[in-house]
Amino acid sequence: MVEQFFLDLTINDVLDNAADMGLVEPWASMYVSAIREKRYGDAIWARYHIWGQVQLNGIIKGTDKTVLDMIEEDAIEARVGEPEMYEDCLAFYAKTSAADGHPETIGVLRRIRDADYDFLKMGLEEHRRATESSP
Repeated sequence: MVEQFFLDLTINDVLDNAADMGLVEPWASMYVSAIREKRYGDAIWARYHIWGQVQLNGIIKGTDKTVLDMIEEDAIEARVGEPEMYEDCLAFYAKTSAADGHPETIGVLRRIRDADYDFLKMGLEEHRRATESSP
């Protein structure tokens, strides 16, 4: 595993088991090459597309969220749930290549790091309550 929050698929698993895992191209190959080239924003972007759930309009199937929306939601959960590990995650992503084609993904992670922790926690708790009470 390269990084446990956003790059949780190992290169070997993707290369050896892509079909068995239901991974789709070109995203599986892009994920691997981006990690190898230290283009971590591109790797995160590919990771969120790798199951083929992103529709042509950029919305993730079964949601009303874009890839960046989902990255933000996952970043909030990671920061609130594991704040120290989230800091380690950001230190890792600070080493991304200047050739990265999706720096906005790393920007989302930094913005969540810099946001008020208590505000994020409160918002996450409200979201969970609303989700649990919906039919």
